[in-house]
Amino acid sequence: MTKGIYKIINVVNNKFYVGSAVDLKRRKTRHFSELRTGKHNNKHLQAAWNKYGEASFIFVVVEEVPDSINILDVENIWLKEHVGKEYCYNIGVDAVAPMLGMSGILSPTFGRKRTQEELLAQNWTGRKHSEESKGKIRAWLINKPKSAETRAKISASLMGDKNFNYGKPRSDKFKEKVSKRVQMTRGNTTTEYASIVEIREATGLKPATVNRALKSGKPISRGPFTGCVIQYLK
Repeated sequence: MTKGIYKIINVVNNKFYVGSAVDLKRRKTRHFSELRTGKHNNKHLQAAWNKYGEASFIFVVVEEVPDSINILDVENIWLKEHVGKEYCYNIGVDAVAPMLGMSGILSPTFGRKRTQEELLAQNWTGRKHSEESKGKIRAWLINKPKSAETRAKISASLMGDKNFNYGKPRSDKFKEKVSKRVQMTRGNTTTEYASIVEIREATGLKPATVNRALKSGKPISRGPFTGCVIQYLK
């Protein structure tokens, strides 16, 4: 049983939902079951699932957390960094009290009830970590795998039978889309490719980066292909 931080990533636009679990396999099953039945409590993630379809989402473990560290404290680090950003589906800003920071979304009556009867009663507002707890978190953050290693783990988790979509039949619409001819333009130089698959293989660009560039029409904003524009050939 693996304990850690996970993301549910929309591979079409690279937006994600981040969370934590002591049993990642069970948490994945629960999330996807609720999304399939339209009962997920995160309305942004559910709306995206309904729009793009199940084949566009993958569940990826981005960080394993040792037993000595409180998993919710680690999740809060991720939430603090990403919630409120355009690319993040999460709504709540606190792993222990998921409704904190959601007053603008919930009705005034629900918000008051939650604050008085649950948050304050359980002392979730203004929680403080012990010096021992803070010391453990600080030491773990210093020694945890660096970002490059984390990115490598994510990439590995998307390959072959580890990919949620591995072995699933693709729709005719999807096949038609990925087989269209595309071109990449950098300055005065334009290179043509027979398909989206070919440009990804030739450049090493991730599917989400290519899809985002095609959809937005804007230049790639970072990496070795910064400034390049990718377009479908008419």
